Amino acid sequence: MENFNVAIVGGTGNLGGALALRLGAPGVKIIIGSRDAEKAKQAVEALKPKLRAGEIVGITNREAVKDAHFVVIAVPYEGHAQMVADLKGQLAGKVVIDTVVPLNKVKPFVPSPGSALQEAQQILGDEAPVIGALHNVSALDLGDVDAPLGDVLVCGDNAEAKQKVIEIIERIGATAYDGGPASNAYVIEGLTGVIIYLNRKYKSKHGTIKIAGIGKH
Repeated sequence: MENFNVAIVGGTGNLGGALALRLGAPGVKIIIGSRDAEKAKQAVEALKPKLRAGEIVGITNREAVKDAHFVVIAVPYEGHAQMVADLKGQLAGKVVIDTVVPLNKVKPFVPSPGSALQEAQQILGDEAPVIGALHNVSALDLGDVDAPLGDVLVCGDNAEAKQKVIEIIERIGATAYDGGPASNAYVIEGLTGVIIYLNRKYKSKHGTIKIAGIGKH
């Protein structure tokens, strides 16, 4: 994949901004989406001085997804279902990358559909494949383009879409692994709660996961 556009819905938050900085490269257009277009523009102005290359714009969520090839959902879980529902009908032909983790006061839980990923897929139906990724990577490290990244587990039921997301993850400097079907998402999402605990326990902000014993893939 050479030239492609990525819309980050809820892109004014920490994870969205950090991902924009990592993805910013020639041939990649980053579209920061927000319910409030002015808020999106302000976020873009704050990111531009840190962006090494590439193009970045800020518009409303609905406008952001219109021309995007990939749509990243990067909102707190509380707004997840509503955000996906708001975008339904606009995502045909796109790949949805769901980074959302169900947390209640930083403690993980399993929502009734089984995971955030499965919740999004349930809402969208066959309109677009939903792939889970980037749950266990620190936004702090993601936003520091020189910082090493942990490994990323990518899951979902559409093999072709999953492979495309794996290629994007490799592009930002992380090692990505096929983490299996959507039914595995609750485990991957829930690991974030463990990492948050470890960070607090051991006074760190850089906890992540590394996969051992598999070798090159």
